Amino acid sequence: MNKKMVLAALSIVALAGSVAFADTGAGTGVPGSIHDMTKYGALGAGDPETQQGRVCAYCHTPHHAITEGNDYLPLWSHKITTNGTFTPYLSATIDAFIDPATLMEGPSKLCMSCHDGSVAVDTHYAFTGGKTLQQLDTDFATPMIAAGGAYNNDHPIGFIYDGLTDGGVATGPTTGDDIPTKAAGKDPYIRNKAATYIGNTNITIAERLYQNNNGDYIMTCATCHDVHNKKNKDKAGVTNYLLLASNEGSSLCLSCHIK
Repeated sequence: MNKKMVLAALSIVALAGSVAFADTGAGTGVPGSIHDMTKYGALGAGDPETQQGRVCAYCHTPHHAITEGNDYLPLWSHKITTNGTFTPYLSATIDAFIDPATLMEGPSKLCMSCHDGSVAVDTHYAFTGGKTLQQLDTDFATPMIAAGGAYNNDHPIGFIYDGLTDGGVATGPTTGDDIPTKAAGKDPYIRNKAATYIGNTNITIAERLYQNNNGDYIMTCATCHDVHNKKNKDKAGVTNYLLLASNEGSSLCLSCHIK
């Protein structure tokens, strides 16, 4: 997706997707969802956003937004992750090259502003929050997604997805299982970016990729998750992980991977 599309699709990226409640329905929006910071903030009476129920304000501001050069920061009001370097996914089976310096390119860096535990989830504007992700994980007995900058045991992000681009890997068919011949550095078992999500066929993979300043289509956290809880398709009655395809039958995985 280009930067305007990312702004529309992703930006409220505060609390861990692992801290979820089964009674928060998919597609019902941010208020009341796992990304509604008014449910978790420790600032209490000292926080005007909690008092007024301003859900968006924990991540966004109409005025005086955070800016860092040309970084992707959509009217951002939440402190950026303090981790300078993340350890990328590494496996003998991965064809993609992931540069640690650009691993969190695009919206992923905003996700890590809370998900790596380095910034309290209720930090915004001039307010320093009091609840870190670790504390919330302890409260709800759920694991952290990425601790202390280590992202080596989570699904790879930060790589060029489109196999038609230099450095890109995905060369599989848009539909069907007619696997092309494998080429060096390419993966014909990953569908190309024109493919759609299973059970969410009005959205293409390309729409959920981040197009950087070089024009490359990068896989980010937003390729699998819709943080605004509007386009996701999590199964009803189970934990809502804000997924663009259901976990049932591994539909999310099989949207890209041919197995």
